[in-house]
Amino acid sequence: MKNYLLLLLFIGVTQSSLWAQVYEGTAEYDKKKMAAFIAEFSYPAAAVENAVVKRFAKLGYRPREEKGILNKDKGYKVFAGSIMPDITEGQADFLVRVESRSRKGSEDAVLTLVVTQGGEALGRSVSESRAERVKDFLRGLNPDVVAESLELDIKAQEEAIIKSEKKLESLKKDQADLERKLELNKQSQRDTENEIAAKKEGLDVLKSRRVIPAVPNVGQSQN
Repeated sequence: MKNYLLLLLFIGVTQSSLWAQVYEGTAEYDKKKMAAFIAEFSYPAAAVENAVVKRFAKLGYRPREEKGILNKDKGYKVFAGSIMPDITEGQADFLVRVESRSRKGSEDAVLTLVVTQGGEALGRSVSESRAERVKDFLRGLNPDVVAESLELDIKAQEEAIIKSEKKLESLKKDQADLERKLELNKQSQRDTENEIAAKKEGLDVLKSRRVIPAVPNVGQSQN
């Protein structure tokens, strides 16, 4: 029973360490410092970004992405004019940026969320209750992030299998080419052996035609 309780405690600690850590902070956008909400996830940035985009997509909103080398707001996804009743009354702009942060051999992600309405960024100073709702929204992304991380792992494994299959196919092709070359080599060896045998036979025939000239008797006188 004691070991079982320790196991439950270990699982609880592990799960809590993977759960999103949400807090308030500031972010810079459009050359202005604004109140922001920060969420840290122990998952890849791609999984977090996919989870956020799909959550908004379910509500019918697609982002406009800030791009450009000289654009200091590069990386932000802007969900303009979005309506999320659990957070704001009426339309609001949701500015989302997800950044990767590697530490201790693991890939983590930091999500920055700025919610602006009427030109003002939502924060505790504006509405404490709504600020808590934003935090709840970010914490609620965790199951989506876990699911997206799994999908990324599945995709990566599928791509690894395809890559290995292509490598195997290439190796088999190389083997077939080598076997074909080896068979050609063996046939060439047989042909050359036959050629050598024929030439040796011809050589023996030629040698058999040799005539040894008679040696004259030096002791007899010639008339």
